[in-house]
Amino acid sequence: MIEVNNPCTEEQNVPAVNYRKLVLLAGFASVATAISLILMKAAVWFFSGSSTILASLTDSLIDCCASFINLLALRFALTPADKDHRFGHYKAEALAALTQAAFISGSSILLIVHGFERLQHPEVIGYIDAAIIVTTLSLLITVCLVSFQSYVYKKTSSEAINADRYHYLSDILLNVGVVASLILSRFNFAWADGLFTVILGFYILHSAYHIGKTAIATLLDKSMPPAENAKLMALILGIDGVLSLHDLKTRQAGPHTFIQCHIVLDGNMPLTKAHKIASEAENAIKIRYPDSDITIHMEPDTDDTYKDVEFMDEASCPISPERYNQIKDKNGETNC
Repeated sequence: MIEVNNPCTEEQNVPAVNYRKLVLLAGFASVATAISLILMKAAVWFFSGSSTILASLTDSLIDCCASFINLLALRFALTPADKDHRFGHYKAEALAALTQAAFISGSSILLIVHGFERLQHPEVIGYIDAAIIVTTLSLLITVCLVSFQSYVYKKTSSEAINADRYHYLSDILLNVGVVASLILSRFNFAWADGLFTVILGFYILHSAYHIGKTAIATLLDKSMPPAENAKLMALILGIDGVLSLHDLKTRQAGPHTFIQCHIVLDGNMPLTKAHKIASEAENAIKIRYPDSDITIHMEPDTDDTYKDVEFMDEASCPISPERYNQIKDKNGETNC
């Protein structure tokens, strides 16, 4: 079975209360970091006039706006479900991530244009030593923030925190590029300032694509990875009395996992026993996904049950070869 790097597995088993504390703490840390970096970079750019420092400052300004929007979205997303939003508000995180992608795309395009202009008309950079020191300090602060965000994302799989984390990961490379550009400029390679600005602009644009793609997948209720669905199938089929399952559908929003499927049971068993088996399946799923919303439909083991079954991710519904041949002989080809 293929293993997928999916943090929404055993490591994510974080209660909703802890989820709220961690993501809000990460959100406040992001805003505070962005404000600090803006103040430092603005002072250095004012004295040096460096294009790459301006690129870094622009990115920090966008970071601050995006992080603030992220924080507001997180507070809304963590609002309990109400009568108008029975599934909760967690998709607000994906909307925040999509907003970040738009912000980042706009800033990266501006940086690319500015970089090309500086390539055509190189300028001498002043106060290079101070610029290198401040940029290195910014790099260290950003590394600390990303480390904390990575910890929070590992524990919660918050999409908004991941988008913010990915953005600041690009900042680390951006600051490395700024330092390299300043060092080259110190040795009279004036073209380096504009060149690194263009390169970093394209890299940030790539980051925006990744964030936007992930957010859209969540908004469109993308299923969990096939390998994770396969593990979920094995978990349900391991319950004594479950003969087969089909029509498995999964999606995630914030800390919640939504799971629904049809399980096939012996049609002659009492309803109370069938309900007990379904409850055992739900409890087994809850152990793996504590904050999950589970819907299990019970069906009898009859030929009609297998006529129009579906399973997402192009997997087959697990039934025995003997049962498959019985159904095929009576009904023709089946989707199982």
